[in-house]
Amino acid sequence: MNSHLLPFPYNQLKPPTWLDHILHPLSGLLFDGVKDRTPQIPVHVSVAGRGAKQELPPIRIICISDTHNLTPLLPPGDILIHAGDLTARGTSEEIQSQLRWISAQPHPHKIIVAGNHDIILDEASDAKFLSRSEDCAAERERIKWDGITYLQNESVTLNLPVPGLETQQIRKVTIFGSPYTPELGSWAFQYPAIRDMWTGRVPDDTDILVVHGPPALYGDCDGQTEPTGAAKVKGDGYLLREIRRVKPKMVVCGHIHGAFGTTIIRHDGIQEVENGLHMRWEGYGLSNTLIHSAKVKITGRRASDPGEDTLVVNAAIAPSDLQKETKSPVPVDLYLT
Repeated sequence: MNSHLLPFPYNQLKPPTWLDHILHPLSGLLFDGVKDRTPQIPVHVSVAGRGAKQELPPIRIICISDTHNLTPLLPPGDILIHAGDLTARGTSEEIQSQLRWISAQPHPHKIIVAGNHDIILDEASDAKFLSRSEDCAAERERIKWDGITYLQNESVTLNLPVPGLETQQIRKVTIFGSPYTPELGSWAFQYPAIRDMWTGRVPDDTDILVVHGPPALYGDCDGQTEPTGAAKVKGDGYLLREIRRVKPKMVVCGHIHGAFGTTIIRHDGIQEVENGLHMRWEGYGLSNTLIHSAKVKITGRRASDPGEDTLVVNAAIAPSDLQKETKSPVPVDLYLT
């Protein structure tokens, strides 16, 4: 087990020191910070980078998660993505009701993953919930998906024609989806928080990653803090590392209701070092942070093209302790140039 990849408190290689108490406020002077923000609707994502000439119309993606049996009004779009927790109790009746609602939507492509509440979809949970009255295997066989693509650790490539062109042109988008989250309570699709479930799992050609649980530091900050004052890490550190390896254009997640919003993973040295410092990963220290920060501040340039950024959308619409009302779906315009 590579415990140096794990977020505190699972990382026991480096116990808290006096330095942890001063690095949190200091990092605000060096970096833009890693915070979730209320999304500006719609969010724009360009494969070619900011300011590039947009030769094709965008692909409108509608992002939702954690509906928990709710059926909110959805804006139109090309792709509808649901990042899990369709239900509250995970029964086949609840699942089928949510699938009927999603199937009735006008979006040409509908992609979903399960969440920890969607118990009936997790075969591995059958033995865990022996008190359930229904025959889970039989109920799963009877589920009708009706035009919905369900992803469980697998990919799909969508072909989207460009409307209005005399010569038909196809835009291709590859989406990888997984329902798994670190263990918390007794639910479905969970793994021990100290286990690496992600290294090498996401295909290199992934454009959009759909996961129920967010990566560490992005889409997982709901206002809770550690004793040092730093934001409490609720996402998965291995997943963050995998996203930095693959560099998908988007990550759609949920699970942490209070972290609804958007944030950006910048694939440059300075933010990577900041992440390593925050997570106390082995090989990341204050000296590396200061060197990378000084280089960027002096040159005025980032270490990577902004077109390599990854947008993280926590689309959990369910209420939270900080936001009692139901949130709205998040539309994203994806430009392929």
